[in-house]
Amino acid sequence: MKNLKKLIASYETQAKAKWAIEEDMSDMYLEDAADAAGVLTHILAGKLSRASELLSTRDTIVREAICMAIAEDKGNDYLVENFGWSIV
Repeated sequence: MKNLKKLIASYETQAKAKWAIEEDMSDMYLEDAADAAGVLTHILAGKLSRASELLSTRDTIVREAICMAIAEDKGNDYLVENFGWSIV
């Protein structure tokens, strides 16, 4: 799950950026990181239905980024079979 972990790290880095702090956007990026980390945790625990439920309730941009990372890590078929989303 290398790409999903990289996405989480990216959100955490963005949260610490000077512009994010000045624009009061750090919390948003930390929430996005936590959302992605929650999906990762459930995937690693084999709780795919819980991961899918969590993913489906995320904001569109975050959901799409997580889906892209999962597809890069596991393939589009895995994403479709376990989450009902597809990267076209």
